[in-house]
Amino acid sequence: MKKLLFITPIILLFLFLAMCEKESESSPGTIRFVKTEPGGCNLEDTDVLATRDGSLSEEQDTLLFTIINDTLDAYVGINYICCAPFTTEAMISTDSIFITISDTCPSPYQTCYCRCMCYYTWDFLFVDFENKEYYFKIVLYDPREEDPIVFKEGMLDLTNI
Repeated sequence: MKKLLFITPIILLFLFLAMCEKESESSPGTIRFVKTEPGGCNLEDTDVLATRDGSLSEEQDTLLFTIINDTLDAYVGINYICCAPFTTEAMISTDSIFITISDTCPSPYQTCYCRCMCYYTWDFLFVDFENKEYYFKIVLYDPREEDPIVFKEGMLDLTNI
């Protein structure tokens, strides 16, 4: 009887831990953000950029959604002032994808920026998506602007892939 009283709490603890682990895993079909891969001017040396005068790119602002294997790639490219420091974030809410790109330059702003325009890119990677429609919104936070800038917004239709 004493062995049973000793073993029962241990078994219950293992069952509780196993249930918690299952609940923390995302359910199948729930889109999940994996990571962001920066590119373009994000990878350039700011010392080199600071010596340039003019534009490093003639690219247009871009948003491309592609699927490679089991990964949804939201490729975002923007023309923006050189040497800007950025942070990014992606959030999922039900059937919606929210991406934020934030210029983190503190005031006075001229301490961050160089005298040229650059083409910054990011690949936002997602997995576990379903073949359905997703609402998306990409917002740019520019500290020189009073309000956030909606870069792109709309519906992403994955029903015909």
